[in-house]
Amino acid sequence: MRAALVFAAARATGRPGNDPLVSAGATAVEMLHTLALLHDDVMDGDDLRRGRPAAWRVFGPEAVEAAVRHLTPHAVGLLFDVAVGPDPAPTTGPRDPEVLRGPARAAGVLGAALVRLAQGQALDLALEREPHPDVATTLRVHADKTGSLFSCACELGAAPAAAAELAALGEQLGIAFQIVDDVLGIWGDPGVTGKSAGSDLAARKKSYPVAVALAPTTASDSAAEDARRRLTRLYARTWSWTAAETDEARRLLERTGARCVAEAAARRHAGSALETLSRVCPPHEEAGQDLRALAAFVTGRLY
Repeated sequence: MRAALVFAAARATGRPGNDPLVSAGATAVEMLHTLALLHDDVMDGDDLRRGRPAAWRVFGPEAVEAAVRHLTPHAVGLLFDVAVGPDPAPTTGPRDPEVLRGPARAAGVLGAALVRLAQGQALDLALEREPHPDVATTLRVHADKTGSLFSCACELGAAPAAAAELAALGEQLGIAFQIVDDVLGIWGDPGVTGKSAGSDLAARKKSYPVAVALAPTTASDSAAEDARRRLTRLYARTWSWTAAETDEARRLLERTGARCVAEAAARRHAGSALETLSRVCPPHEEAGQDLRALAAFVTGRLY
């Protein structure tokens, strides 16, 4: 998805798809995504990734940490290989700054995304200890952990004149993507999601639907308010949930209306991304079709 965004952004803004820096950017952003998943699984203790045992379960946490350390500089190095070649000839003088300008800018975009990934993961772990997670804080986690990579991908692919707008598009699309992931993590089909049904609930992850459900409300719906109180008490328990309690939490979330709110939020953020795209590339122009298809895919996973 993230690598595809790089190429789609290039096409939408008139940048040649065979530009070596576009290909390098797509590879680099996917490496960044991979190292984030490797690291997240260790910190979250997740056993499955894409339907298979997580890497740390197979190779051990130490091996995964070593892989993360090596992937980071390698991803950045790929961008500069475009300018100087993987095995540059020795030179006695300074290199032409124009040759390095594009890779340097791309490396800066990649580095900023890496910083935001770390910030988002730290905030995510802190949020797990909050009895009443704030919806706005949950969205900030989503923006830093997922929006940052989508934004990075779009900016790396875009022509410089449209980079800022495409970065904003990617941010909104990434937030939508993560909200959809949160919904699927609770109600999704394991055959599609690649992880156990209800695993996010059993792990007490403060996902977007959970944050919505636990937030105090002034609504007059007594059934929804009763469900919210019961869910709050359930989350206050310090012991591991049984399968029956996980199922109960899922039913209570449904009764609070959190699923509908989350799905509407995902569509809203995806819609915001499409509005930005329409300013850069009007709907009648074929160049933006790939980005529009990817945006449709993000929310289409709900159905």
